[in-house]
Parts: sequence; C-alpha cells; structure tokens
Amino acid sequence: MPVASLAEEVQKQLIATLAPYMGKVSFGNLRFQTSEWAEGDKKYVNIAIVYETPGSSTNQLNITVDEAEGILTFVDGELERRTNNVNEAIQFVEGTIRDIPERRLERLRETVRKWAGQGRSRAEVLAELNKLLRADLIGGTITHHELKETIQYCLRLFSATSEERVETW
Repeated sequence: MPVASLAEEVQKQLIATLAPYMGKVSFGNLRFQTSEWAEGDKKYVNIAIVYETPGSSTNQLNITVDEAEGILTFVDGELERRTNNVNEAIQFVEGTIRDIPERRLERLRETVRKWAGQGRSRAEVLAELNKLLRADLIGGTITHHELKETIQYCLRLFSATSEERVETW
C-alpha cells in the first residue's frame, strides 16, 4: 500500500477538521483549494484556506508543504509559523478558523465606524446593514446574529456624543 505524501496527510486532516465550518455564512463560506509547483527537484504544495468577511472582503490563510524538507509553513497575514508536525499545523489553522466569527464582527464594527465617520445617519447605517443580510455572495452576507450584534453596536455608537465616540470607539 503506497504511503501518503505529507501534503495528502495535511489535506486529509484539514478536511476532517474544517468540515463543521465549511460553507457556513458565520465562517465566511470557508473553503480551500490546493495548488502545486516545483523548483528544480523540490515539490511544494500550497493549501489556500479562503473565507469572506462582510462587504465581500476575501481573506486567505495558507499552509505550504515542502515535501523534500518535511516542513509545513502556516501563513495568516503577517503571522508565519513553521513546523514539521502535521497536528501542530492543523491546530494553527483550527485556532484561526475559530476566530473567524469575531473577525467578521470586527469588520462590521469597522464598517459602521467608517459610515458614521462619513456623516451617514443612524437610519442610513441600519439600512446598509439590512442590505448585507440579503447580499448575493454567501460569505459576504451576514447572519441574523451578526446583524443583531452590529445593530446594538450601531445604536451604542450613535447614542454616544461625538467626543465620546472618538475616545471610546
């Protein structure tokens, strides 16, 4: 029986680990795609884990597998971690994936602050939030929970004086 490559093992464990989160709006329509390339006699496999935050912003995490060296490199924005342990790499990914709902809420809060800073009224901001609930792009839409949390945030923001807004938000 042939031995699975390191990349195949990572993919197998990713499928099992990410299954509960895949395709869900609250996790930004999480999915992944694999690509391969070679440099000389060295083979690399990149696993791109992709999700959206509200407003259709696409985010990507990566695990790059260096088959020759047996090294896995996990990249999330500026964060980069290297390991030769598949379980450790999967833990990096799962920890980041679990943070997606909070990352999505923070993106919504940033958007509300931006709209308020542009001089939009509370009613205009609430109308824009309602549009996100019905967005066409699965990962770009928001859940009812995200809408509720963001409306509460919006109401607190607009009830604060402009001076309090600058200090608090």
